Amino acid sequence: MIITPAILPKNHEELVHKLFMLEGLCRVVQVDLCDGVFGLEKTWLPFKEKELLEGFSYEFDLMVKDWRKYLSRVIALGASRVILHVDDFGDDDIAEAIVMVKPHLIYLGLCVSNDKNVPAFASLVRRVDEVYSKVFIQVMGIKRIGAQGQPFDDGVLRRVEYLKNACRHIEIQVDGSMNPETMLKVRNRGATCAVVGSYLFSHGATHKDVKKTLWRLEEDFK
Repeated sequence: MIITPAILPKNHEELVHKLFMLEGLCRVVQVDLCDGVFGLEKTWLPFKEKELLEGFSYEFDLMVKDWRKYLSRVIALGASRVILHVDDFGDDDIAEAIVMVKPHLIYLGLCVSNDKNVPAFASLVRRVDEVYSKVFIQVMGIKRIGAQGQPFDDGVLRRVEYLKNACRHIEIQVDGSMNPETMLKVRNRGATCAVVGSYLFSHGATHKDVKKTLWRLEEDFK
């Protein structure tokens, strides 16, 4: 199972600080971007920054209403993976997103809120896969997006299992309330990646502490 550390930064300084804590420990890091409207909290949002710390492959989770603006900005920052929350997307939105990421060979993650219809979402994922193979699924392990430290939503287990069967070759990652217990549950239902935020950073505020926690998770979920 792949473990991706997640950062929900209140500001650019916190982002840099946590990236230094992860330096040399992982290749991919997820950066959560929330506008305080779509996502519960308001985080740092890229504005004038032209680059980020070297040594990482960046995945951006765009929990924002104005997804076009921030998708353009993270592409400019060198995103290798992006996640769009497609609750209100129509076919034109999906087509536009593909046009934006395709020239850069960016992996496109699709996610919907936990109260949305799963078969309809699976159908959307399959349609995207037909025209853009660099697609993956993100399932939320919590009911309300955009805030760390929320309780695990057991309903995610049925969602992962359904999507695994409906979209067999497509990667599924779970984001939210990931810890050793919940990671085991979602892995057993077919998830291939866990995005870990508060569990990783709440077990220590130093590079050494984060290294120890991440190493233990990676050993347990090889």
